[in-house]
Amino acid sequence: MNVWSEQNKVVNVIIPVADAFAANVTSDIVNMENYNKCTFIIATGATSNDLGVVTVNAGTTTPATAIVFKYRTQIAQADCTTAGGDVPSALTDATISGFAMSAAKVGGLYIIEVDAAVVAAAGTDYKRVSLTVTENGSAGVTACVLAILSEPRYPQAILATAID
Repeated sequence: MNVWSEQNKVVNVIIPVADAFAANVTSDIVNMENYNKCTFIIATGATSNDLGVVTVNAGTTTPATAIVFKYRTQIAQADCTTAGGDVPSALTDATISGFAMSAAKVGGLYIIEVDAAVVAAAGTDYKRVSLTVTENGSAGVTACVLAILSEPRYPQAILATAID
C-alpha cells in the first residue's frame, strides 16, 4: 500500500501568523540530505498587501547562497464554484534573484519547487535550504510556509527529521 506520509515529509517552517512578512523573514533550515525534492508552500491569508521578494538559499549549515528554483501560483476563491479557483499557473523558472509576490494572491498559494541536484551544485556539501521573503516596505500579510520533502532516498515508515 502506498501511504502518502511515508513518501512525503511535511514541515511547518514559518507558522501561520498575522503580518508574517511585515519584515524580512527566513524560514527554518530544511535538511535535504535524505530527500531529492523540497516544495515550499506559502499560503496567504484573507488579506495580502505584500509584494515581498521570495528567494531560496542553499548551504552547508546556514544556507546563504541564493539558488535558482521553479515556482507557480494558485489563487484561492471565496466560493469553490469559481472557474479556475484551484488551477495553478504555469511552472516558472526563477533566477537567484527570486520573484516578487503579488497583492492579487489573496488567500492563495505560492508553490516553490527545489531540486536537491540544484542545491548540491551550488557548493561543496550543500544539502540545506531555507526560504526568504525580503519585504519591500508594505504592511505585510497573514501567511505561513510549509516545506514538503518528497522522493526520499531511503523510504521508511517513519521518515527522518529534516529540520536543523
